Amino acid sequence: MVALSLKICVRHCNVVKTMQFEPSTAVYDACRVIRERVPEAQTGQASDYGLFLSDEDPRKGIWLEAGRTLDYYMLRNGDILEYKKKQRPQKIRMLDGSVKTVMVDDSKTVGELLVTICSRIGITNYEEYSLIQETIEEKKKK
Repeated sequence: MVALSLKICVRHCNVVKTMQFEPSTAVYDACRVIRERVPEAQTGQASDYGLFLSDEDPRKGIWLEAGRTLDYYMLRNGDILEYKKKQRPQKIRMLDGSVKTVMVDDSKTVGELLVTICSRIGITNYEEYSLIQETIEEKKKK
């Protein structure tokens, strides 16, 4: 099997390293190898980080699932993967207008995020709620 040459961008310090992987390598193992070989990637908890395949359109990037292999994503030599934190704060405006900040995992689906958000703010019937993105006009009115 031919090794796959990928550019790994450690997002929080903008370091880019070219690394070789077997296509059959699990994403989890690739993250472990990155942490071992790239000193800049050794911050924080390993479980808080993952690999992100970005796209020209920022809405179309995908998080690579830890249990999948690299060849599942049909990566090619020279592709750029971002090694970055999955956790980030998200502001949630409640129905009463109050704003709560909750740490969310960007690699999760919106449905999974809703369960996390509702449990953190004390809402038990999460299936009755949804998330909408506030528009710029709505922000200006407030």
